[in-house]
Amino acid sequence: MSDVLVLVGGDGPEDPIAWARVSRDGDILARGVARAGDAVAPAGRIVLVAPGADAQIKRLLLPARTEAQARAGAAALFEGVLAASAADTHYAVGPAQDERGARLVAAIAARRLTQWLERCAALGADPDEIVLDCCVWPTAAGEIEIVETPTRAIVAAGALGGFAIEPALAPSVFARWLGQCDETVQAIRLMGAPPQRWAAALGPGAPPLAVRPDEDALDVIARAAARGAPAAPNLRQGAFARAVRGGSPWRIWRFAAALAALALALQIGALSLAGWRDADAARAARAAAETEFRAARPDVRRIVNLQAQVAAALNGVQQAAGHPVIKVNDPVIAALQAHPAVRLDEVRHSAPGRIVRMRWSALDQTALTAAIDDLRGRVGGAVDVGAPQFIDGRLAAQVTVTAP
Repeated sequence: MSDVLVLVGGDGPEDPIAWARVSRDGDILARGVARAGDAVAPAGRIVLVAPGADAQIKRLLLPARTEAQARAGAAALFEGVLAASAADTHYAVGPAQDERGARLVAAIAARRLTQWLERCAALGADPDEIVLDCCVWPTAAGEIEIVETPTRAIVAAGALGGFAIEPALAPSVFARWLGQCDETVQAIRLMGAPPQRWAAALGPGAPPLAVRPDEDALDVIARAAARGAPAAPNLRQGAFARAVRGGSPWRIWRFAAALAALALALQIGALSLAGWRDADAARAARAAAETEFRAARPDVRRIVNLQAQVAAALNGVQQAAGHPVIKVNDPVIAALQAHPAVRLDEVRHSAPGRIVRMRWSALDQTALTAAIDDLRGRVGGAVDVGAPQFIDGRLAAQVTVTAP
């Protein structure tokens, strides 16, 4: 895995964005602040950490088999809670945490998420993941971390969720939030704020409150985001999902069909031009063909020989459709959707062979084995698995698939 670029948003998309480049070993290699007009150097993986104040987090029982089903259920369970209409709200779900289907669900205004993506685009970045600060801040099981900064208080409870809000409002909101928590909380750890103010708001029946040593909040968030928070919903789902590099087979074949039809139209037009006396009609036909080609291939800046360029594009797409990674794409996606606790961390292929190497990871051996066995049943080629090992707190295995 290459370096990870973590972007940490301010209070809003218009504010400066702090950034940190994190190595595969969790070291902060560089950090800085990007203001309007600045650009950031790309990385192998980009994560945007948005403020939790922009969204609402709930822990819901959604025993759905697919991410899309869970999002649909989330819209129904959030109904009546949000000020915005369901049509204007984007829902993102985290992986199921237990056999009941309990998971974290984030609801955020679609317009606000669009603004964050536009801000990242202005920096020259297209995030692979967008997570909330209150979901990514690391916590121990059964504990809650409260982190106060000058502009926001972050309440993080791992698989139980959390929120972010103005520091002055945080203690009273936290007391109500804690009263609705359906799990046992053993301890609360506080950083960056006077413990007396929080202890008074919590009351005598609250879990023990301890002051934790101060740390650089940006470093903690950057390392945690680079490592990945298992329960955190990635906001890049559904309509906001990042385009898969290389595209899906269906999109490739649909594009190929469009190019093939265009190539046929050009050939017919070329044969007919000799018999056409109306030069205006001939020019109109060619202009229409160029318009269609530019719509299908917006990356082509100049058209020199339209018929040759269409043929070359069609050949390239047909060759791409047979790429080993694309051949195993659908079985891999189906297996991961059926086992949401398992994550695909890496995909590699070396031409000209048919072997695709991947790294799958999970929090336990049972889930990892079940997902790989599922993949075996879906892939037409051979599937080999290396010895599992712990990487960044997750059990990972190298999976080698020979594409059909």
